[in-house]
Amino acid sequence: MSVSHRRVSAWPVVVLGVVLSASPGRSVLGGTASDSTALTLEEVQRLVLAEQPALLAEAASGRAFQAEAIAAGQLPDPQLIAGISQVPVEGSESLSLRDDDFTALSVGLVQEFPRAEKRELRAALMTGRAEGSAQALAGLARRLRLESGRAYLEVVAAAEGARLLEASQAEALRQRDAAGIDLVAGRNDQAQLLAVTVEAALAADGARAYRQREQAGRAVLARWIGPAAEWPVDPAVPVLPAPPALGVLLDALSAHPDVARPATDATVAATELRLARAALKPDWRMEVRYDHRLEYPDLVTLMIGVDLPVFAADRQDRSSAAALQRLSAAGAERDDRLREATATVTAAYRQWAAGRERLGRFDESLLPPGVARVDAALASYRAGHGSLSAVLEARRSLLDTHLMRLELAIDVARQRLQLQYFETESE
Repeated sequence: MSVSHRRVSAWPVVVLGVVLSASPGRSVLGGTASDSTALTLEEVQRLVLAEQPALLAEAASGRAFQAEAIAAGQLPDPQLIAGISQVPVEGSESLSLRDDDFTALSVGLVQEFPRAEKRELRAALMTGRAEGSAQALAGLARRLRLESGRAYLEVVAAAEGARLLEASQAEALRQRDAAGIDLVAGRNDQAQLLAVTVEAALAADGARAYRQREQAGRAVLARWIGPAAEWPVDPAVPVLPAPPALGVLLDALSAHPDVARPATDATVAATELRLARAALKPDWRMEVRYDHRLEYPDLVTLMIGVDLPVFAADRQDRSSAAALQRLSAAGAERDDRLREATATVTAAYRQWAAGRERLGRFDESLLPPGVARVDAALASYRAGHGSLSAVLEARRSLLDTHLMRLELAIDVARQRLQLQYFETESE
């Protein structure tokens, strides 16, 4: 593009290079890094745990198992029985309650006595399931913090990108106005005016695309925190404290709820196996009955019953085999989850460390020269020695660098959230 080298007297003093030269700890638009009324990552992770239906459901499930554990250790309720026995149906004594010696009005109690070992195992089974539910609850809370944090970072990235492009658009519009004045005064040409007009239009379209991305991100965030997703967000990308060393994170994985849950399932399966084997030992029951005869002496009956596991091959043995398979499955699942978690933590840690290093290069080696390039191009153009295309190219390059740094900072924060998911609660 051919441009004039004449001095542009009405050229604005404030340029995008100044706007984009904010330090990384502040908003790239020059605002403060935090706002007391803005939605922060910490607030999002707090809100996602408050009145969260999924957490309430899992907690209720755990309380149900705890209650069942108490009930499973008790003796069955006694049964009340009543009826008429030994009533004749033929002859002269048919349907008489008085004429036959054995006819009686009966009332009694039946009590079953499962072995104490079985009751203890049933209680232990429910206790194990309650422990598994507690681990699921802890894992769910971690996942909610992770997913809500990711959704928040998407909103921050989109909002910050939109602000960058809106600042670029505003500066391009000021340059367009100045170029229009110079065109009328004969100090400029039509090509320069069209160049800054196109630059402003491109920045506006880019800002609209980021705002569209922001609205989509807020819709996802609302899944986790409800109407609070529409609050203004903190303009700064969250910077979380450094994680523990990779070795420390890997050593602690066995205690993570997602990894420890299969171990609890294995304990439950082992209890089921013991219970299936204990079923081969018969339970017993006792029945006490009082028989009242209208014309004859009353009677008392005591009956003892014992289970006969004569079909063990199709019942107890099958239950034992099923429990063995569940025990084997739980062990394999734990190994698989530990392997998956190890790979995830290792990859996230390495990406986080590499991203931090790249951010340092942006702040030290890319952004300062980019700002200086914009200043130099503008100074040269205002002095009549440079071209407008050089100014526009320098500003476009600096904008791209800021957008690249923004996405990199968001990715670093995402990887740090992933590592936070695997940290122990005490860390």
